[in-house]
Amino acid sequence: MKKEPILYINGQYIKLSEARVSPLDQGFLLGDGIFDVVSSWKGVIFKLDRHLERFFDSLRAARLETTLTQEDWRNVIMETTRLNGLEDASIRFIVTRGVPEGVVADPRDMQPTEIVWPAPYVFLADEETRSRGIRMMISATRAFPPDTLDPRFKCLDRLASQLIRLEALEAGYDDALWLDKEGYVAEAAASNIFMVKNGALYTPNTGILRGITRETFLELASRAGIPVNESHITAFDLFAADEVFTTSTAGGALAIRELSGREMPSPVPGPITTQLDAMYWEMRDGGEYGTSLQQT
Repeated sequence: MKKEPILYINGQYIKLSEARVSPLDQGFLLGDGIFDVVSSWKGVIFKLDRHLERFFDSLRAARLETTLTQEDWRNVIMETTRLNGLEDASIRFIVTRGVPEGVVADPRDMQPTEIVWPAPYVFLADEETRSRGIRMMISATRAFPPDTLDPRFKCLDRLASQLIRLEALEAGYDDALWLDKEGYVAEAAASNIFMVKNGALYTPNTGILRGITRETFLELASRAGIPVNESHITAFDLFAADEVFTTSTAGGALAIRELSGREMPSPVPGPITTQLDAMYWEMRDGGEYGTSLQQT
């Protein structure tokens, strides 16, 4: 019999079938909340403290309160994952502004809702698709500029991301990326973008979520002696690239074989994509930057 998932909600470990969040919660009504996702592989959570640092940065910037310290969150994330018996897991943790006392509420007067939800590890694409690369399109939608909603807020409001994914799927593509208001490449719906040209690695430096996997691939490229450029990238640059790939917590590197109708040069995945992804999984398997679920 399959074990029922366990969630942490507001100080309690609860079966999924018994878990409840009020329909008046501001996370549901307004998308008013912050989340992050960390992953466990072979019983080791990768860069847990870095994810928590980013999480607390977003909480502070969004003026959201939490009853838990960073160390408390660390312990709750590990305990909830252990209770689910998951070695390989994607673990989402969330703070919303909670339930207000009135219909028109003062956002400063809230009791936060705090959730941890571990699930079996998920890749952004299945094994066959990862082996040959995905088809991606450039969306007509533009990314949020920092003077509206800074992309570094990892907030619950993901409508824009959902809309460009729908746009891509309806057009027969697997995913979409967007450009910023100046026309430079930003990021995809749930991942960061990299390209390779003449043996050098390029990735956008503005208008993006500062992905933990992104920073890991930059470090790996440096270790491998691959020149790295964090700079403005245009759609033309991607069309003329030797390799293009995305990075995310959900699977490391994911090669792109076609971009808005332009086929990438063979082979796909390309040699640098393959090298860096292999180094990433070697890092994961070796436990570097890891926190074992067996720790107490």
